[in-house]
Amino acid sequence: MKYKVRVYHASYGCETGCCGHYVEISNDKKTMEMFNFRHPYGDDFKIFAFELAREIISKRFPECVDSIDWDSLEFGEVFDNC
Repeated sequence: MKYKVRVYHASYGCETGCCGHYVEISNDKKTMEMFNFRHPYGDDFKIFAFELAREIISKRFPECVDSIDWDSLEFGEVFDNC
């Protein structure tokens, strides 16, 4: 089964006003989102997205890290500030 990893900027709850980046893992049947308050702050956006996705997946799904095609990582809406 093929999974897609997506990193994007969003708010974390309307009442908080806080923002950060989600790492989304999805296939045809299921989508999982994991939120992190990190921002790239001057880093290369693609490297930031790659490292954030790898870090979160390594923590949550360590058995999957070696089977991911990291060259196909997509990134969008990555911001260095709010």
